[in-house]
Amino acid sequence: MNLLKIAYRNVSRQKRRSNLLALAIAFGVMIIILVNSLTAGLIENTEKNFSTALGGHIYITGEILLESGKTASRIADTQLLDSVLPQFEEVIVDAQKRSMISGNMIFRSKTEMGVLYGVHWDQEQSLLDTLTVTEGSLERAAEPGTVILPGDIAEKLGVVVNEEILMSFNTVTGQANVGEFTVIALTQDTSGLGFSAAYADISYVNEIMGLGPDEYQTYNLVLTDVNLIDPVTEQIKQAIAAQGFALTPEEEEEAAGPGGMGMMGSMFGTQEDEEPWENTRFDIGNLNDFMDMVTQIVGILNGIALSMFMTMLMITMIGLVNTFRMIMIERTKEIGTMRAVGMLQKGVNRLFLLEGLILSLRGAFFGILAAGVVGIGISLIPFKDGSNFAILLDGGHISVPVVPMNILMITMIIVVITLLAVWSPARKAAKLQPADALRA
Repeated sequence: MNLLKIAYRNVSRQKRRSNLLALAIAFGVMIIILVNSLTAGLIENTEKNFSTALGGHIYITGEILLESGKTASRIADTQLLDSVLPQFEEVIVDAQKRSMISGNMIFRSKTEMGVLYGVHWDQEQSLLDTLTVTEGSLERAAEPGTVILPGDIAEKLGVVVNEEILMSFNTVTGQANVGEFTVIALTQDTSGLGFSAAYADISYVNEIMGLGPDEYQTYNLVLTDVNLIDPVTEQIKQAIAAQGFALTPEEEEEAAGPGGMGMMGSMFGTQEDEEPWENTRFDIGNLNDFMDMVTQIVGILNGIALSMFMTMLMITMIGLVNTFRMIMIERTKEIGTMRAVGMLQKGVNRLFLLEGLILSLRGAFFGILAAGVVGIGISLIPFKDGSNFAILLDGGHISVPVVPMNILMITMIIVVITLLAVWSPARKAAKLQPADALRA
């Protein structure tokens, strides 16, 4: 006998009952796939937005010890990184040297806090590709004294293209200074972080910050694979230490605060330090420092989704057990007839298991299909620029990526759970004696 054909016929015979069971399975599958896809998209978009805003995956900063006992954010020993980083050229696809000013942007009587990066425009093609210009042009970006200003800051200041703004700040040695910039372009926030940075040529920024022409404050590295971030970070630390240069002690990094803010904070001014050192002391941070909170949130969401999924599975499993017990009672004579014409106990057992397998696969299929349709619908919902959820978005939309391994794993779990639920009724059905079953 063709057991698969008989099993399919039996499942189709009770359409309402079979469809309800398949629907329960499909709903659970849809929920867990959607949550897994949403969290995968959340991580992917957050990593992308952070790496775009911060200029890479690994961030090397430096500081020197001043005679006053305070520190200044500057990489003075540039030749060290130029000799160390080529060792990792196989995993580094891009690198940018930047300086940074944090201070007050001033236009007439209005003032707004802001961050301005000094960049080598000839080395920042990825940045140029991500900047969305709303007014003006980037043609004069390499001219000293010009600035590309975020549109939200320009609006608050009331400044337009070709007008001049002032920026007050502290130099790397802690002295107050003012820089004058001509606005050549306005951009919208594409970082997804809820704030935008201004950009200017690094030569002028270094000049007013008190840095040398070849010096900089951060060296940002873009890797071929985000999974290499932590191991490459450790290897760079070891390579720098092997050259005899100091690294920021881990306890100081932890004391600076979570999320790598110690790295950022060291660029905003000077601070006293108790342990003296010579030359540049390096600090190597990475994207994962900023992703800790995101991964914790994702873990919580996945945990909630898994709990819901397992609860649904348990309810469905109980329903399957009860349903197949009823099926066994309803088809007792049928089982007796099949046994009487030669079907073995294992044949009856396999028949019930095949019916359970068909139900689970049918439910999984429609659950995957429903998740795909709902996911496409969610990804089409637009969010306005400047949304509070911008960090989670990709181009103003939620990402719902398909993760084949997750779908395969969920389907396998559904199949296993269903077969376990059907196993007990299947064994009882197989043990029915033909004579007793026919008399029932």
